[in-house]
Amino acid sequence: MIRPSTFFFLRFLLASCLMLSAARDLTPEALLSLGDQSLSQGDYNKAIEYYKQGVSQVTEDDSLVTALSLQTNLGTAQSSLGSEVEAAESYRGAVLRYSEGIEEIVDKDFKKEATDIAAQASFFLGMAYQDLEQPQKAADAYAYANSLDAYHWASLANLGAVLHDDLRQHDDALLAYNKAFEILTQTEVEPTDAPGEPRYILSQLQYRIGLALTHDPNRKCAMLDDPTKEVSCTEMAANAFSLATQYDPNNESAKHMLATVTADATMKRASNVYVKSLFDDYAQK
Repeated sequence: MIRPSTFFFLRFLLASCLMLSAARDLTPEALLSLGDQSLSQGDYNKAIEYYKQGVSQVTEDDSLVTALSLQTNLGTAQSSLGSEVEAAESYRGAVLRYSEGIEEIVDKDFKKEATDIAAQASFFLGMAYQDLEQPQKAADAYAYANSLDAYHWASLANLGAVLHDDLRQHDDALLAYNKAFEILTQTEVEPTDAPGEPRYILSQLQYRIGLALTHDPNRKCAMLDDPTKEVSCTEMAANAFSLATQYDPNNESAKHMLATVTADATMKRASNVYVKSLFDDYAQK
């Protein structure tokens, strides 16, 4: 005689087999939809099953957008379970699939959609590599994301953090943070995934710009509109900390640093400044 608990297990096993059998009869698009539904409901294991099945069934006749979405969302589901190694492989697979298939796409709208997904996949790949403590790979992924989407401000912000904190490439980090700030303050194009509270983000960026400028007191700064004229990096830092407090009056760290550097600084306005210096961390923001 089969005990009730054993019967329930057998019934569950049979139901699972039927579900997987039915999934094999679905198109990659349908599996993507089912995976997205499970992902939105927090059922990550089921989402992974659907996405993996969809990835395995993708052919050359299927949409590149569908293929990229399957692999990118698979990585997101895996990352949600803490499986960063698997997530990195999925994101990397999406980026590689994009690079191999994008040249064949003619339709401009379709090409842009595929490129946007690939940029996001590369951004997520950078985050996965950071979690795996592989900073150079993370920096490469962030840089590639920005090359695909020039208005992806977060990829530049995270790139700056990796360059400064891990790779010590301070000049490149500075450029990355300046670009991120410029994207969020320009008004011609909507930034990708614009932050809900931009003033807070802008304050954090300026605060870190100020930290960069105060890192090496022997550094000299120059304005873009007059690159031959040397200016005090301390003055530039004071201006950055001042802007940080204007964007967010509750930025106590910026207030503290402003009080520290203004003991000897005159706080000259330093719009559009180019400085050979460094940035502090920002990726976790």
